[in-house]
Amino acid sequence: MAGFGILKRVAEENRKFFMKNCIQFDSPRLQSETYPDGVKVESDIPYIEGENVVTPSYDEGLCSSLRLLDIYTPENAKADELFLLIHGGAFVYGCKELDKCFGMHLAKKSGITVANINYRLLPTTDLKGVLSDVFAAITFMSKKGFSKIHTIGDSAGGYLCLIAAILMNSKQMRDECGLSDFDADVTCPSTSPICGDHLESPRQFAGIFFDPEKEMPSYIYDLGDAVEKFGCPPVVLTTGDQDMMLKQNDHLYKRLKKMGIPVEYYCAETTEEERPMHHVYAIAHPEWPEGVKTIDMTIENAKR
Repeated sequence: MAGFGILKRVAEENRKFFMKNCIQFDSPRLQSETYPDGVKVESDIPYIEGENVVTPSYDEGLCSSLRLLDIYTPENAKADELFLLIHGGAFVYGCKELDKCFGMHLAKKSGITVANINYRLLPTTDLKGVLSDVFAAITFMSKKGFSKIHTIGDSAGGYLCLIAAILMNSKQMRDECGLSDFDADVTCPSTSPICGDHLESPRQFAGIFFDPEKEMPSYIYDLGDAVEKFGCPPVVLTTGDQDMMLKQNDHLYKRLKKMGIPVEYYCAETTEEERPMHHVYAIAHPEWPEGVKTIDMTIENAKR
């Protein structure tokens, strides 16, 4: 137990270091973004009754656990179809604003409404709490008439979009993960992790924060195991040649292919020094040709 205490202290140090680095990168990016026109934006909608909607300070807002969502509605949007967009940040950092520009581009080009969500961050809750937030958002949107819910997310949001897709389509998995109360009449036709995470360790950051009470099944640490047990809708995996999760994405692609899961894979290559295919490049730069291709592949995946 003493050794585990040391591991937790190291994980906490890593969490703080990670958040500081992310803020330094994301703050200037968000301040320089230009959003596309032709998309109706509804911001900061509570999907949990009574959620506090007080606007935090800027840097606090980049690490928001407020359970709010934005809705991006394109012209002539399909009535029952939705993209659920889940931001990344190693489960400990981030907010929906990080993915706003990408989500608006996706809505405009696809003709499908996008719901871009916040969720409580670790370690203020555990993975079960995060998933309960994701499914509260799904329930909220289902009450607005959306029954076909495609999932998309980046980095840790890629993990969450993949596990949410499996959970939506499997009551058995929901029961095993403590989400038995979810009863919305929805299906997940596709999932599209961008530079996604799917492997975590219960002894290292950020997986050490997943399940402190050890109540959840072991496949939460390897979603390939979850897919093998419960199946999965068609998948698009996108990564880049400078993505820190390139090997992880390549491994998942090969495993899904071996299982017979319909999967498309795109590893963007850096061809210009000023346009590196780094982690979550498509989220940061949806206007780049590689970001456009990621969006196009996501839309095609939703049409299968």
